[in-house]
Amino acid sequence: MIKDELRLIIPNSHEGDISKGLLAKILKQAQISKDEWEAL
Repeated sequence: MIKDELRLIIPNSHEGDISKGLLAKILKQAQISKDEWEAL
């Protein structure tokens, strides 16, 4: 995912879905709102 000059790579060694909790933490740290994420 790329936002402005921030590039966010979400590693997933299990090749499956990541949990909602982990996704929420990652988005919060990257300062990406739920609305921005869902618009992708």
